[in-house]
Amino acid sequence: MQKDESLNFLRELDNLKAGRYHYFIDILSDMGYFLDGYDLLVIGPALIFIAPLFHIGAVISSIIGVATIVGQLIGGAVFGFIADMKGRKVIYQWDMLIFAVFAILSAVSQNYIELIAFRSLLGLAIGADYALTLSIIGEFSPVKHRGKYLGTGLMSWWIGGSVAVALGLLFLPLGSIAWRWLLGAGAVPAIIVLILRRRVDETPRYAVEKNEKNEIKDIKEKFKIKDENDLNNLKNASYATGNVNYTRRGIFTFTSWFLNDLIFYGIGIYTVTLLLELGYSTHAGSLALTLILYVIGVIGTLVFVFTADIIGRKKWQEYTFLAQGVSLFILALYFLAVRSAPPILLLFPMFAIFYFANAGGTGETTGIFVSELFPTRMRTTAMGAGTAISRVGAIISAVVFPITLKLYGIVPMELLLFIVGLAGFLITLFLGEETKDKSLEQIAA
Repeated sequence: MQKDESLNFLRELDNLKAGRYHYFIDILSDMGYFLDGYDLLVIGPALIFIAPLFHIGAVISSIIGVATIVGQLIGGAVFGFIADMKGRKVIYQWDMLIFAVFAILSAVSQNYIELIAFRSLLGLAIGADYALTLSIIGEFSPVKHRGKYLGTGLMSWWIGGSVAVALGLLFLPLGSIAWRWLLGAGAVPAIIVLILRRRVDETPRYAVEKNEKNEIKDIKEKFKIKDENDLNNLKNASYATGNVNYTRRGIFTFTSWFLNDLIFYGIGIYTVTLLLELGYSTHAGSLALTLILYVIGVIGTLVFVFTADIIGRKKWQEYTFLAQGVSLFILALYFLAVRSAPPILLLFPMFAIFYFANAGGTGETTGIFVSELFPTRMRTTAMGAGTAISRVGAIISAVVFPITLKLYGIVPMELLLFIVGLAGFLITLFLGEETKDKSLEQIAA
């Protein structure tokens, strides 16, 4: 495919109306995020049962909590690189098999060592999907709908987390075996997605990048694109090439994604146990409160989905980083002033702001920026690298948070996370670029 013909083909794709195949790709991709959210956050409710059963303390609990994240780190880096070399389709079609197998094995673990090992291997599949999901959605999406489609990814993540907590409540009467049902349940949707993804084509932009003519032909047929392009009916956006500072983009995207995971995962994974530690409620009550917070997270993602292509990504990221930091800072000030846990009428609204801002703001934008600011030839490698770097932040947060909580209480972590939120705001303010209403080729130029 010649260069001019390739650009015409991509212009047509960018200006298509949303169709059934777009929705099909979006749903199958979002299911990977759903399963990621489910399996990362299900460990919180599961640990209520696992800790007394295996007689483990805070350190082992934190290692179980981050086992999947460690797998993500490796899986994202490795499979992201492979996807740029060999294509998106092959890994996309098979990573759910790894997920299903190790979800089942995690559910039948006989001790905490097996559980840690199996959840780490499960994380490989999640990491692969992290590198691929936003890349695939973005490479198929029309320009004016791209933010909306990309936003549904994290919305699915939060729905997955909400389902995890809801099942925690549902399975609570099962007692000591409830955690096995919780961990194994993720295999069911993974198998369904594994089967349906066999029908997905290579992405148009990767096909153009590698000049895969048969794939391009199939994509044209799917979207009913004619070989003769009528450019008069298209928006004549510039697809010119130019010099881009990818070092600056790398610093911005990878640092902000790292900070997002650093500020969220300690609280996000351990909200259930944190509420118990602070003496707010029973097991059922803490699960119910956590579920409400996760639903608030889903509402946040819905707001982003419907405004991402209007407000843009940059402003959302700036102010939601700040909102998360300020909400935790207010709680820290109360602890310092009163020397006791804040009343639920203060703690819950601050946590609600935190969850809304993370889910509907930085949790969305940090990954989306990586998928948009890097060109096709390195997109999944960048997504894999971003996943790996962000998982370092998640691991630090998930390990340090429960240990610090046990040793020093909640105030030091809240003050540190306020600084993290402030740093994210400043980095986005000075290094961030707006990407709405631009084709991926314009952004790459």
